[in-house]
Amino acid sequence: MDFTEVPVTSERKSKKKKNKKAGNKRMSEAENGESAGVEKKSEEKMENGESSAAFPPTFSVSEIKNKQRRHMMFMKLKQEKRKQKLQLRKKKKKERAALGDKAPPKEVPKTIENQRVFDETTVDLEDEEIAFDEGTDEFSAYFNRLTNPQVLITTSDRPRGKTVRFCEQLASVIPNAHVYYRRGLALKKIIPQCVARNFTYLMVINEDRLVPSILKNVNMRGQKAN
Repeated sequence: MDFTEVPVTSERKSKKKKNKKAGNKRMSEAENGESAGVEKKSEEKMENGESSAAFPPTFSVSEIKNKQRRHMMFMKLKQEKRKQKLQLRKKKKKERAALGDKAPPKEVPKTIENQRVFDETTVDLEDEEIAFDEGTDEFSAYFNRLTNPQVLITTSDRPRGKTVRFCEQLASVIPNAHVYYRRGLALKKIIPQCVARNFTYLMVINEDRLVPSILKNVNMRGQKAN
């Protein structure tokens, strides 16, 4: 079979170009019209108070791998939640203003105090048994300030500079405290002297490698003067 070539004139080419341009214009106009319609609908929804759901219900920001995009989406989600909260608050305020005295009472905010569960093991301060226990306690005289404690602070033999300074600082902190350096005197001889001079406590500070290391507290109650 023989094929014959048909020559294409310049007029036909120009017509085809014009038709293509006209088709492209129509497509662009249609797209612009659709986008304008969508924008108008979204604006109408925003004016009416209807917010379109920007995120699906099962959306999780942590699924986004990109850090910057994840942060941006998180801030956007947070902003939307804040807007919804403000709209709900304004709506409730308008309803309360419209109802007036018939408006329902305001919700009580949840706090630690009103959400605390009652514990049955708590002690009642006005209980007679507890008052009796506190009255017969061996330290009740100190707590009720019936006796004035007297403290004697002493050290091991030949204390060094750091131990001496520590004793002085301790005496400045504890009321009615007196510092006495042993000078080779045994504790068996110091304790009767403390009882005879009405000292209630004896504090012995030992040192290790020129540094105070151990503090012993001796109660003079029950000790004998001789």
